[in-house]
Amino acid sequence: MSTTTEQATPARVSTRVLRNDDGTLGLSLTSHHGAAAEQTTPLRLSVWNGEAGTDPVTVTGGYDSLRGTGGEWVGTGRLESGRGTAVQFTDRWSIDQDTVRLRREARVHGDAPGGFTSVAALRLVDAQPWPQMEWFSPGTLYGGFDHLRDNSFGAANYYVPGDYTMWIREDRLAAPLLATRLPDGPSFAVLSSAPDSRTNAEEGQSFSREPMVGEAFTFGSILAEERPDGTMLGYAVPGSEGTLSYGPKGGGEHGASAEQQWRHRYNPLTDGFTQRYEVTFRFGHAEGTSELITDSWRWAWRTLDPRPNPQDIETMRSSIVDVLAENFLEVEDRAGVQFVRAAVPGGRQLPDSKVILGFTGYALGSAEMMLVEAARDPESERSQALVEKAEKSIEAFLRRPVDPPLDEGFMLGSGAPQVSTWPTGREVTTEQVIFLRSFTDDMKSLLRAYEREERAGRERSSWLAWVRTFADWLLTQEQPGGGFPRAWEALTGKLKAASTTGTYNAVPFYAQLYRITGEETYRDAALRSGEFGWESGGHGRGRFTGGTIDNPDVLDKEAATIALEGYLALHAMTQDGVWLERARLAADVAETWMYIWDVPMPDDADDEQLHWKHGASTVGIQLIATGHSLNDAYMAWDVESYARLARETGDDHYLEVARILLHNTKAMVGTPDDHRGTRGPGWQQEHYCFTLPRGIGRHREWLPWVPVSHLRGINDLIDLDPELYADLAGL
Repeated sequence: MSTTTEQATPARVSTRVLRNDDGTLGLSLTSHHGAAAEQTTPLRLSVWNGEAGTDPVTVTGGYDSLRGTGGEWVGTGRLESGRGTAVQFTDRWSIDQDTVRLRREARVHGDAPGGFTSVAALRLVDAQPWPQMEWFSPGTLYGGFDHLRDNSFGAANYYVPGDYTMWIREDRLAAPLLATRLPDGPSFAVLSSAPDSRTNAEEGQSFSREPMVGEAFTFGSILAEERPDGTMLGYAVPGSEGTLSYGPKGGGEHGASAEQQWRHRYNPLTDGFTQRYEVTFRFGHAEGTSELITDSWRWAWRTLDPRPNPQDIETMRSSIVDVLAENFLEVEDRAGVQFVRAAVPGGRQLPDSKVILGFTGYALGSAEMMLVEAARDPESERSQALVEKAEKSIEAFLRRPVDPPLDEGFMLGSGAPQVSTWPTGREVTTEQVIFLRSFTDDMKSLLRAYEREERAGRERSSWLAWVRTFADWLLTQEQPGGGFPRAWEALTGKLKAASTTGTYNAVPFYAQLYRITGEETYRDAALRSGEFGWESGGHGRGRFTGGTIDNPDVLDKEAATIALEGYLALHAMTQDGVWLERARLAADVAETWMYIWDVPMPDDADDEQLHWKHGASTVGIQLIATGHSLNDAYMAWDVESYARLARETGDDHYLEVARILLHNTKAMVGTPDDHRGTRGPGWQQEHYCFTLPRGIGRHREWLPWVPVSHLRGINDLIDLDPELYADLAGL
């Protein structure tokens, strides 16, 4: 193979035309950063003959013609797809600074059974084996194999050197993006830069691994393939998935059921059928994983340009509080907001309910939010009823032991101990666990309520004393190497899970206690925990793990958001700029779990059956954890953190994030005019899915964390800056 001379270009990527031995042409691209990519056979098809049990055949080739100068090239060529059919390609390449954009048209000539997928991929020159490189794909990959459960995308258990394939449907990703970094710093990324991810109900709402062919399939897959001759990154349409493919969530230690099996999707080999899509490659340089994440994500953000989806925030605020009050129950001396309720009319109703601290139960967070609402109009009957409910909820927990803690809550009917991850009504045994996060979540809620009450002149010393009892006990649990355990045994309080990856949960808790009490012991605990999370917890390398207690110790968004809260608290406590920089990284990683593009629901799906309704933007809803593809509105509570970060850093990007989190997370909250499939105003189900099954969650239930997240985002922002709240809310 010989090459032509390099073409002059004003961009920072230089191009060469590659001439193959058969006379066809390819393309080589070199960045001033040092990264280089090439493709001798830029035309590629995966062709299936339509016969059950047969595998697709790969067909590749170079361009017959490649014309252009500088930053604009047009390549044309033809691949025979079998049985008298062919696919004619027209590829338009354009170079702009560090990016190379491909706009492809692939037109079928002739008719045949079966179907085809087309692939646009570049081979990364000087790529090392997968474990020696750093990887990032939003909501999926953050570095390497560590903290990925087996049989999740990018996991180690199915890695084979020189034979590793990862195709991920783009609708699984917060942005259809995959980036990698070579050991010495050059980086390379691929982005579906104008995603058109349509499908139909038959394909999009099933988990079928049988091959499917459809004209409606315009969704793609982001892909990486390690082969003996190098590693390729690229994009395929329509979006097959392999060599691993996910099934429903619930298998693999709470992750998705997964199989080492392809889920092939094809467009038809029908005369005149034409694919049109766009994919962009980016060359860069990153000092480490954190820079790879931030730089790649900001590029994707600028390209996809996510927009706010305005909601009536004030009406929703009032309605959401009313839903909390509606779900308050009282039995004898036990009271609180019930743990679960059907979010839709006619849904399942439990004969008894539990009341649970933190995470998904937020018993004290619910009480806090009712108190905040009541303070807006303290003389009204509604407010007085809210105060009564909140006080009874809190008093019910002040009687629970916390030195050591023995449970996370109780059954309303019987008073029996309960934990968050055990089915309602089943007797708790020492086989169950209680989690650090459950306590720190709601201890923070009670401390915020305490501070507001104190400012209003109401004495609540018993609230503070109960929290301090827990805080002092927790200090006895600090591990010899630093950090706090993840979980303890229910009913005994004995150590159960010594993993310290969730130590960051203690940071904002102890910082809050120090602010209230002035006790240096709590200040020191907050600082030690912050340093431990950064140095030993992997935060400095962009790894945030162990937030979602029902997804054991894997990479997840909630870890990053709580770390953000903690680092901001340490910055406020010390005014040391190092904590602000650490908060920035936590914020940068947390926002990568947030969809910044709109995934359309199937046109032919029944809107009554869809949980996520037609026409509602998916921008702003977030993936939950690696290993599955469910998503929710959890980060609604982070509005204040991003607004604070924008003010502290002068970076208005964080204000864009705050605006989207304030509004877009409420796209499926019921309003007076449109219940959006729920029981009524203020209701929202816990989660959804934007991939398989598209528009459908695992259940249609409401949990208290949902309203608490929304209300915290609103109320914390008002506390920070009422004028900024009015601006962001559009008042």
